[in-house]
Amino acid sequence: MKIKGKAYWAKIRTPETYNGQPVGFSMQVLMPDENLAKMKAYFEDKCKEEFAGKKMLGDITMPIKTTDDGLEMVKVKTKHVYKDKATGVEKPKVIPVYNEYGELIPEDVLIGNGSDVEVVVNPKLYYESTKKWGVRLYLQCLMVTNLVKYSKDGSDELTFKKRDVDDDTETTLDDEVDF
Repeated sequence: MKIKGKAYWAKIRTPETYNGQPVGFSMQVLMPDENLAKMKAYFEDKCKEEFAGKKMLGDITMPIKTTDDGLEMVKVKTKHVYKDKATGVEKPKVIPVYNEYGELIPEDVLIGNGSDVEVVVNPKLYYESTKKWGVRLYLQCLMVTNLVKYSKDGSDELTFKKRDVDDDTETTLDDEVDF
């Protein structure tokens, strides 16, 4: 399943942390209102089909966060490690991030807020109790169609001049000076 929108709080290259401990990769996606409404209705119908014989009270639980501005964002996430089936050893997981041409975006490029994305998720329906039922969306990979680069130190906001690659001038001092 694929969802489209604008990326916010993308923790794709390094895991999100809670109390100093890594908890996995995550990102919030601001979807157009009509698409979000369709997705909510789709998953509510799927849950009612899947758990037809079970009692379900209240609304479906979905990974939707409401901002202070009242915007609803879909939170997708996945673990930052996986267990190698052959060895049983935990290994770091890498989330593939592609550009619109299908090329991998380098690991050092961070996804900034407002980037246009298409996110592939693996939806998992769950029923834990009459009041706790819904869907979780697990992040698989994503495509960035319009990148807003993020920099930790703000240097992306500066405009640097490019050096002329043909400028090989060097100044050599012939003075003998002791310091």
